[in-house]
Amino acid sequence: MTTKTLLMFAATGLLTPVALEGVADAGGRTTTTMVLGSPENDLAPVANGRLRRTNEEQAGTEMTTIVMLDDGTGKLTKGLYFSMRTELPAATPGGAVRPANDRMQLALTPFVLGQATDGSVIATANPAGSTFVTNNDGNEYRNANAPQAFALTKDIGCVNYNYQPNNTNDTKRYAACFTADGTQVLAQTQIQAKNNDDCSMHQTSPDTVAQKVGNAIYVVSWDGCNGNGNDDGWARLSKYDVSNPAAVTVTKMFDISLAQREERSRGLCSIAAEDPNTAICTWTEGNNQPQRDGTWMAAIDITPGKFNGANQQGALIWKEQLEGRKDIDGLRTYSMRAAHTRIMAPTATGELKPSNMMLFYSNDLRGNNNSNEKGGTIIRTQMGVIKADKLGMSYVQPLADTSVMLRGLGGTHLGMNTAVFGTTDKLQAGAIFTNGSHTGGYFSGQARSLVWDQTALKFTDGGMQPTAESDRHLYANYLGNNPGNQGRNHDSAVLVANPFLGVQANTDAYLMIFATSGKPMAEVGIPQKKASAFLTVMPVASAPAAAPGGSGSGSGSGSGSGSGSDPVDPVDPVDPGAGDSLGGCSTGGSTGGLATFLLIGLAAFIRRRR
Repeated sequence: MTTKTLLMFAATGLLTPVALEGVADAGGRTTTTMVLGSPENDLAPVANGRLRRTNEEQAGTEMTTIVMLDDGTGKLTKGLYFSMRTELPAATPGGAVRPANDRMQLALTPFVLGQATDGSVIATANPAGSTFVTNNDGNEYRNANAPQAFALTKDIGCVNYNYQPNNTNDTKRYAACFTADGTQVLAQTQIQAKNNDDCSMHQTSPDTVAQKVGNAIYVVSWDGCNGNGNDDGWARLSKYDVSNPAAVTVTKMFDISLAQREERSRGLCSIAAEDPNTAICTWTEGNNQPQRDGTWMAAIDITPGKFNGANQQGALIWKEQLEGRKDIDGLRTYSMRAAHTRIMAPTATGELKPSNMMLFYSNDLRGNNNSNEKGGTIIRTQMGVIKADKLGMSYVQPLADTSVMLRGLGGTHLGMNTAVFGTTDKLQAGAIFTNGSHTGGYFSGQARSLVWDQTALKFTDGGMQPTAESDRHLYANYLGNNPGNQGRNHDSAVLVANPFLGVQANTDAYLMIFATSGKPMAEVGIPQKKASAFLTVMPVASAPAAAPGGSGSGSGSGSGSGSGSDPVDPVDPVDPGAGDSLGGCSTGGSTGGLATFLLIGLAAFIRRRR
């Protein structure tokens, strides 16, 4: 396990984050940790010193996700790191490495948060304590695909994943739950399946805990089920029973079809703390690739016990299309890649609660719309703030093109994570977008901040900070059953209150913790080495600076003139600039030199993907 501190942007040339300016003086720094190194025995196939495309070989480490749990003192310092993994380190010094059965399984690695000597928060992983928590025999060896972890309670973390048993034609969704020390309290349990449809595709965000009623915890989810059956996007309510914390059970209460034209809906359902009986869901609709039926939003009634069974259309409260086809300047685009995250509101105790407002994101995408292939070129990146509840939706800040302001923000498998910025006495809401390398991840991933000024109704580019290495495409794509011209891998992130606020002069109030996988720089020239697992701890908001001491008096006057900030343009309330943004599941921005590409033998394959 290796831990390092990322010194502000010197090596990467990234922008200094304007919105995070207070954090830079907070006493903490962004730190990264290698959770699991690349597999020792499981090596990638190489030809002529170059990585070779090989079907169903697996990437070594893939699809990382984490959950933070209570350490017994009310602070979230214990974490569980889940990843699709082909091999684990030895459990004892001098012991043998542990290969996964059937090439790849879901691995769990415990980690804890602590402090470095300068007060920075660091993650320390326990590779020897890693375990495989599945033992499946899946089609294409995808034995725990697309895992996503979430905190069921402060003491129990759960993870959902997809799995298609070998020689069958249905991918199904499963859940498992664990305590902070890694003890399994819910065995692998099926939570969603549809006849001849693969379930479930969703936005790269975890399921949402809606509410707790007695010993029952209700969780709302999105399941995009795309196959040869009905091809629908479903919202689902599940009940987890924690009467016996050592033996948790889960039951699907009901689901409802919201997207009747499912191809790659990647939806998400979330709730506001003030109304846990109403879920707001967003998704992209259409049976084509790229999709052509627009981005949508709906409200559903998830009152516990009110609906039971499959396809409960009575649970629909309202449904509305947000964006669709546009013909501007001779270019026809379609609204795609809907995503949202809740605006978080602090309580009097400093706890963050999801409000009834959400930051909404979509792309105006132009693709080869008659070829029925993934991808295309993003012409405009639309962002706005929407207030939504059971009574309907309205724009707090209308959707506007932010592609100029956020130049360089890639679009391939982009992660969108709720965040807060500034100081706790003047806390600002927003999001951090995460993106990785298209060529292995041997340079830092990107964490791009978008800050929302609720008073001025304006977005601000909070700048870009580096995360640990992140590979969004290469090893997962070249070594998996996937065409070589699209993304595949995902990362994840969680926002937590800093458990060490005030300790060792640390003034960071909130932290973002990122889980990524990719190639470390030391292994750039070793193409047979597969991806490693990483954690990044990044301060995002701080306590206000203490007032200076001393006393005195004085008087004076002065005057000045000049121009202040311009009023917000109601049509385009973002920062000015020029340029277009490329992205999507088939195009995206990347950095890194051609010489580095050649080191792992990829120059022949670097091209704009269709």
